[in-house]
Amino acid sequence: MKDTIEPLAALLQRHHAHDGEPLDVQSASLAEALRGGCDPLNLVEYFRTLGLPLQGLDDLLRINNDPDEEELHAFRVVEGVAVSLASDGAWALYAP
Repeated sequence: MKDTIEPLAALLQRHHAHDGEPLDVQSASLAEALRGGCDPLNLVEYFRTLGLPLQGLDDLLRINNDPDEEELHAFRVVEGVAVSLASDGAWALYAP
């Protein structure tokens, strides 16, 4: 059975239902970020420093397999890949 991919709104509801604070989720195109454009969490450079170059959305999910990474978490959602930065509660949605 294949896992159902949820919409971003459902993911945010699960992770932030307790605090009631509205979230400011920044959206970006991964393709644009790779060309030097908008990259709200500076993930292109950060992944490069980890030796994990980004080429597509699925590459963002590799951060979940790094046992030393405690700050970033990536989630596949209907709209693309959502990434959270735990230390400041920031979220970004990366679409193709």
